[in-house]
Amino acid sequence: MDQHEDTRAMEPQERKFARVGDSLLVSYSIGDDFAPEFTETYDIALGGMAMLTNAELGREEPINVQIELRGDSEPVLRVRGVVRWSRYDPLLQRYRTGIAFLEVDDKTRSHLQRYIDTLHLLRDMGML
Repeated sequence: MDQHEDTRAMEPQERKFARVGDSLLVSYSIGDDFAPEFTETYDIALGGMAMLTNAELGREEPINVQIELRGDSEPVLRVRGVVRWSRYDPLLQRYRTGIAFLEVDDKTRSHLQRYIDTLHLLRDMGML
């Protein structure tokens, strides 16, 4: 199975957490020896997120992510994760990269859930 087939293997109904599409500012680093990179998400859930990157990230690579929730007065969320997939999008000329979150503490999980619920509510009301 090639990398593209592998990324399509998980159908939305198989996901543990519902995702919401949103563009959020994030920074990430793959190790202490590298400066953080800044990018944006295009979908996020309690269990992970998808973001755009300028380089392909290795599958199962540990990653540290900082997420700035738009319009939220709370501090930036810091989450450890692992790269699940990374594939090139020729239209965007960037990589679409999936991250699974690891070790999310209760406060961060609650904060992220509140944000996701708010986005769903605003979309249901036709405001987004």
